Amino acid sequence: MRNLFYTTLFILFASRSFAAQEAMKLMNKGIEAHEGITDFIATHPCELGVDQTCQRPLSSGDIEKLKSLLLSLEDWRKISFEGIVPMATLLVEYPHQVKLGESFSLEETTRFNPRTGITEKFLLITLNPNESQSKVFLQNARQGLATTLLLFDSYFRLAHAVEKATKLRSIIQYDLPQEGALLAKTYALASDVSLWYRTSQAVQFNQTTHKFQLPHVTDEIQYFEQYISNSFIAERMSKKDLNYPLMNALFINRQIAQGKFFEGLNRFVGVLSQAFGNTAGRIQTRDGKLKVLTQDPQEMQKIKNHLRPLDILLEKTPMRLTDKFIPGFYGHVAIWLGEAQELSHFKVKHNGALIPLLSHPDVTPHLEKLSQGKLVLEALRQPGVTVNTLGHFLDIDDLVILKAPPMNDETKSKLLLRAFQQIGKNYDFNFDVTTEREIVCSELVYTVYTTMTWPTTRTLGRYTINPDQVAWKAVDSCFEPVLMYHDGVELKQKLKVELRRLLELPGGIQYTPHGHCLSSFKMEEKTCNR
Repeated sequence: MRNLFYTTLFILFASRSFAAQEAMKLMNKGIEAHEGITDFIATHPCELGVDQTCQRPLSSGDIEKLKSLLLSLEDWRKISFEGIVPMATLLVEYPHQVKLGESFSLEETTRFNPRTGITEKFLLITLNPNESQSKVFLQNARQGLATTLLLFDSYFRLAHAVEKATKLRSIIQYDLPQEGALLAKTYALASDVSLWYRTSQAVQFNQTTHKFQLPHVTDEIQYFEQYISNSFIAERMSKKDLNYPLMNALFINRQIAQGKFFEGLNRFVGVLSQAFGNTAGRIQTRDGKLKVLTQDPQEMQKIKNHLRPLDILLEKTPMRLTDKFIPGFYGHVAIWLGEAQELSHFKVKHNGALIPLLSHPDVTPHLEKLSQGKLVLEALRQPGVTVNTLGHFLDIDDLVILKAPPMNDETKSKLLLRAFQQIGKNYDFNFDVTTEREIVCSELVYTVYTTMTWPTTRTLGRYTINPDQVAWKAVDSCFEPVLMYHDGVELKQKLKVELRRLLELPGGIQYTPHGHCLSSFKMEEKTCNR
């Protein structure tokens, strides 16, 4: 029979042509609220008990900011899960079968499951991607899925962040009891086993539509799809590798009263330790202002003329929602490897013999990529440490190229080999510089340039390095800015002065310049500034 519930939802949304734009704004608000709370924890380690070596209270301004973040989160929850058409109701509830047809239809029926021996409900969904009803249904399904994934992703990240924030617990439970209750109310949704199951079904539906190679028929579908594709929980749901432990943990958490909210959060730390990291993905609202340069061969050649092996590239992408959650001005760091002809004269030791760098077994698997112009080494959430073309990298608004300090060929050869050896490593969602098994973008520079003393920050019990801390090394005279674009416009004079100005903007990373670089560039490990 025809599913009256879904038909009603379709009629309602079809009558509101602005619903998609509203949903996008709501998604943005949710991301900002969730990220704001985890960022607040990260930037107040002393006040919240994360760093036990220092103690100071939250200022009255900090308390008001925390209140504002919690109220903003509550606003998102009420609209998303209690609104006229709550996003959670847009999920495909039952096991389903999808087929292509002439017109959109939803048929609720039953089938016998031989594995369980139970006759169960399922939906037969017929889609025509060129038809308006199918477009609206796909759009709504992705809106609902992205919304609930944001809830689960953020809950698991918060669980990890508050593990050691002992003071945050008392502040929320005793000093801000009303706002604290709202926080618990929001994340109580993440303890709903039924919502987890429905979200898992929606992930399967989303994968099924991909198999049909349906086009992204609207910009709105593409917007929500970008979040889904970068969601940690969506990835795990698609692999079904967390279903049992999470279902069990969710069931236990459901029994925990609001007064023991943080006790419930802590149960997830062991189960989801890999979930730490920004899962918001690269949700992008427009092209980067420098992307136009990729269409001009002369401009591309001009940029390449400034690049030499081991130079550092820093970028900013304000059109990506995740950019605003990275402390400081710059949001990403990469290393220029150099073209094959530039690398051909470098030699490294292997099995006691001196051989060409390009003949080393850790380098030869990547020679084809070099020939394809993939010379930018960077660490991305997916697929991890990889190489891309300069054109791929330039979907950005700001760029600064930092010229590597002078060093002899022996040292440069060793650093280049070390750079190649990072390719293929996973992304480090813990942002921990003390481990080389997984690498985040700014860690890449820290790991390759073993000859350099780098500034780091202690956050949530681990040492991290921020892109701005890499940029400060240029101001500290260790690297030299040789090419710089800001907000899509090339800056041609006093680049170091301009770089300092950007780094000192409100919200920047504090740094005390040393006024000099290390005098020796021998291959030896140095102790980082802490």
